[in-house]
Amino acid sequence: MIQHHVSDDLLLEYAAGGLDEGSSLLVATHVALCTQCRRFVADAEALGGMLLEDAAPEPLRDHAAATVLSRLDAVPAPAPVAVGGDDRLPLPLRRYATEAAGAGWRLMAPGVRQLVLPTSTRSTARLIRLAPGSRVPEHTHSGRELTLVVTGAYRDAFGTFRRGDVAEHDESVVHQPTVTDDAECITLAVTDAPLRFRNPLMRLVQPILGI
Repeated sequence: MIQHHVSDDLLLEYAAGGLDEGSSLLVATHVALCTQCRRFVADAEALGGMLLEDAAPEPLRDHAAATVLSRLDAVPAPAPVAVGGDDRLPLPLRRYATEAAGAGWRLMAPGVRQLVLPTSTRSTARLIRLAPGSRVPEHTHSGRELTLVVTGAYRDAFGTFRRGDVAEHDESVVHQPTVTDDAECITLAVTDAPLRFRNPLMRLVQPILGI
């Protein structure tokens, strides 16, 4: 059962279409796994629709409908992507992971690897694969960090995070997530600024890793 949800502010911004691509991807993935937040977004979208009904209409350009339909036809259906055991990536993640798979997982630290996902906005989205019992080096943040657990679980000072749980941190937080010993953990992490590591070696290799 999901214990850590996306904040109401982020859900409202997502429903209004105001999030950058990476953050929107993470919220969409959480919403796909969380009935509670899915209802919240549906209600927010319904309210937005009611407000639009009162707005003055704008004329469509010629052939607008045909253009939209042609673009939809050009989008391939995403294939299932296994991420560990019998778990599968939630639907919003599948196309991104498929496009990024060719680059392969890159080592970040002992037992920790990353796969950077193709997003076009200022934030960076990456899948992070952590071995059982491994630790992410202690760090704080230069901006916002959103983390969603895709499979497995980890712990830090804020509790235990399992599949579907979301952590939302900023520069006021210092933490060191530690994976539980029973299984590998895969997370989706979205950052809009570099992390700030306490370990001098991590700070040295940080530009190479792009984190």
